[in-house]
Amino acid sequence: MQWADPARLAALLLACLLPAAAPAQSLRGALEWLPPGSLNLPELTSRPAENLAGGRQQSFYVEYGRLAFRSPDVLGGNARKAGLSCQACHPNGDANRHFFIPRLSDRPGHVDVSHSLWSARAEDGRANPLLIPSLRGVGAKPRLGHDRRMTTLREFTRNVIVLEFDGNEPDALLLDALVAYQQVLRPTQAPDKRLTLQTDLDDFNRALGVLRLPLAEENVALSGRVATMLRGQIGFMHERFEAPPPRQILEAWSQDLRAIAEQAEAGHWPAARAALNRLGQAASNPPRALLDAAPGSLYEPARLQAWLNKPVR
Repeated sequence: MQWADPARLAALLLACLLPAAAPAQSLRGALEWLPPGSLNLPELTSRPAENLAGGRQQSFYVEYGRLAFRSPDVLGGNARKAGLSCQACHPNGDANRHFFIPRLSDRPGHVDVSHSLWSARAEDGRANPLLIPSLRGVGAKPRLGHDRRMTTLREFTRNVIVLEFDGNEPDALLLDALVAYQQVLRPTQAPDKRLTLQTDLDDFNRALGVLRLPLAEENVALSGRVATMLRGQIGFMHERFEAPPPRQILEAWSQDLRAIAEQAEAGHWPAARAALNRLGQAASNPPRALLDAAPGSLYEPARLQAWLNKPVR
């Protein structure tokens, strides 16, 4: 690829060395792996409201699917390297009307998903950007996909992961969870919400609950996978800060998750469960140094716009 420059590559490599820099929907990752102009302020500063059938009280399957929906770990190829997840195109199940990638989009909200940037197998040799659809109410649709050939949400989800975005074959539990989450997505007239440190912290605290079941069931593989996804959520927050104090707090949380996964792998289940409880308490009552740093961070639209305008990062 020809879009990177040495300064950006160095910044990305430095970020990858940080404990918190698990795969994330990354500002710096997008700068490195997507064409210039792929990041824009509206999609980085707001999110559509989420509306789930049944409200916030959901099953493990829905909550695991919700976390996976937000994790670039599910996809493959350049999408994963750029830190894109299902959430990037379908924020909270809606369609991202601001999504735009030069050479792959002819207007905002459209993208060519049969392009070699995403998957060599899906390349069809044509420039055919398509409208990003909303997934709200998708569980009730009899036919899915742009060509409407797929008849099940499971088939549709696997096709997006494996064929369109070059991801690994999803295991049955992951696929079940992604389907379960999409099945409860519902339309809403609620206005978009500003993306802030607090909204990301709320999401992280909610997602921490997903780790409780695999630790309780003493499932090594699932514990490790969920911990990795959670570290990715920390990465979303980490890259919005430039000052050491907030970054160090988030890095410590990421290290805690790594330690939990290692304890699980070693069979130290009581210690892993206790560590998760401590992390949950810390994340529910974050230090003032983290909260006080938010106004000077890239969560602030003006600062983020100035950062996006810099020619080299």
